[in-house]
Amino acid sequence: MAVRICRWGNETGAALLLVIMLVLVLGAIGAAVSVASRTETLIAANFRQGRETLYVSEAALAQAVHDLAAQSDWSTVLAGGAVSSFTDGAAIGQRTLPGGDVVTLCCGPPSLTSDVQERALGGRSWGADTPVWQMFAWGRAADWLPAGRIDSAMYVVVWVADDPEDGDGNAAIDSNGVILLHGHALGPRGGRQVIDAAIGRDTPAPAPVRIISWREGRW
Repeated sequence: MAVRICRWGNETGAALLLVIMLVLVLGAIGAAVSVASRTETLIAANFRQGRETLYVSEAALAQAVHDLAAQSDWSTVLAGGAVSSFTDGAAIGQRTLPGGDVVTLCCGPPSLTSDVQERALGGRSWGADTPVWQMFAWGRAADWLPAGRIDSAMYVVVWVADDPEDGDGNAAIDSNGVILLHGHALGPRGGRQVIDAAIGRDTPAPAPVRIISWREGRW
């Protein structure tokens, strides 16, 4: 009889231990599933933001090309005397991006424009034909159309510069009908997409604008 009681107690203890182990295992599985689910959600959100910044940056450059086609003299643009129809005020000063980040658009360091100029220079010596990047278009992507028509948390900036291959020794004069464009789409949490392009037209203007090159840039 005493032996049976001892055996029953051992069986009860073993069953209790098994239950505890199962609870711990199920808890670990639940935690792993929760972490995996959150990770997948973040990955999906980052992918969506990446695609949106790409599309918005391309749209910003397309808008800039459209406005540049209407300019009879690109030298005026290169000298900073004309800008796009899409701006949100004076280029100088800070902007609070839709995601909450604050950036200085122009002109001296630290600013987006000085960063663009420095990266384009790439440590090379300054020369007579070194492109000088001028802001041409800037503003919230949501403001492209009347309020509510575009749901986007992106801010866009497009710069223009002279083609250094024209060899005229003046970065503020377009002498071969080719200029460069550099566009940024800035998103929440430091998201950014860069597009570089070159466009051209026969001189003297006006003439149809053609895309010479168009590619995703690096930052």
